[in-house]
Amino acid sequence: MTVKLKPLPMKAAQEFWNDKVMMSPSQFKRLSDPAKLKAFSVSGIAKGDELSTVFESIKRAVNDGIPFADFQKSCKEIFDRRGWTGVSAWRVDNIFRTNIQTAYNVGQYKEMQAVKKTRPYWQYSAVNDTRTRPLHRALDGKIFEAEHAFWDVWYPPNGFRCRCGVTTLSQREIDRDGLTIETKDPTGGLIEPKTPDGITMPARPLMPDPGFSYHPGKTAYGGIVDAEIKPGKWQDLDNLKGPSDFHRQDIKNVGPKEIPAMDESMLLPGGLTDTEYRDAFISRYGEEKVVTDAAREPVILSLRSFLIDKTPGAKEQWKFNKPGHGQSIPVMETVLTAPYEIWLAPQISDAGKIRLSRRYITLWKTADKNKIGGFAVYEVNGGVFSGVTSFIPTTKKGGQNLKYLEKQRQGILLYGRKGKGRSGSQTGNP
Repeated sequence: MTVKLKPLPMKAAQEFWNDKVMMSPSQFKRLSDPAKLKAFSVSGIAKGDELSTVFESIKRAVNDGIPFADFQKSCKEIFDRRGWTGVSAWRVDNIFRTNIQTAYNVGQYKEMQAVKKTRPYWQYSAVNDTRTRPLHRALDGKIFEAEHAFWDVWYPPNGFRCRCGVTTLSQREIDRDGLTIETKDPTGGLIEPKTPDGITMPARPLMPDPGFSYHPGKTAYGGIVDAEIKPGKWQDLDNLKGPSDFHRQDIKNVGPKEIPAMDESMLLPGGLTDTEYRDAFISRYGEEKVVTDAAREPVILSLRSFLIDKTPGAKEQWKFNKPGHGQSIPVMETVLTAPYEIWLAPQISDAGKIRLSRRYITLWKTADKNKIGGFAVYEVNGGVFSGVTSFIPTTKKGGQNLKYLEKQRQGILLYGRKGKGRSGSQTGNP
């Protein structure tokens, strides 16, 4: 079977692929459909060296345009062990084609957005051969404005191994060719699709395949196409799982022995100068250091993470004096390597972009080591430490806002420090 690659809009496709998070099939299933776009998993392949091999092989295809045969060869032993040969070889094609086509279409979306003012109309394009799905064929040639709600459901791919695409049109091309611009969204309506031979098929609702009823371009990039424009505020998606779903106890019930080996004496004082905090970071980690976290994933600790504006050439301004940023510098590596918990939290920006944020929750003890002295929540995005979302030291009354901390404990539990769970059993990595 020959799988042809379209020329990828390289930078956008590479950005999309590099932002993916590898995870096990069981973790992947817990994500919503839009959040799955930001993850990579292969059913039947557990997280580990084999999944990394498949991931890196597809990454080479995105970056270098390697053909399907090279991908198949590089992962041959993995696929052979699972019997994905002969009549089952479609699974290999499915892994390759769906991921490559998604990267292509997401990358193309960013380019299409950039020319939207001069080419404001988008046309659905199906391949129209014997393998084209009847419902996709029914949409071939349909034209909608770029911002029409139709694309929120039908921007391709619209199913596994879907080869459909979108082309842009200018007003001049519309007028020249006498093309019709659709205004009514046909999604969900009954249609009678036709076979390649023109035979009318039984009526059915016009919908994408299950799991593909969302806009992958908007999910990856939101409504913002300029990479220098910040995506805005992020918030967790609704209806995420919490501690009880993973048999984890409430923070208020955590005993001294279950708290990581840190105490408040290890923190830097607040109110130091930017130079003092900067020197404290460099003395411990240099300009940049790669740390392997408790879930065995690499995380980059970079001095640049503390810059307010990371644009090259921008004035050097630091956020060390934001709560916890400078104070927790001495324990940054410990927070990553020995946290209380690590959560994968699907988040959405006010521009509609989706990301998977790794959230590290740590606790520390009071100086007498008898109770919780405070807590911090770190965020890591794209494998790089991105900031401290909360940092609560001991209050005057000797307590903390643990209710706020509980709200941060949601998503998918990637790592949990062993301790007494809800039922009294010992719980560790899920």
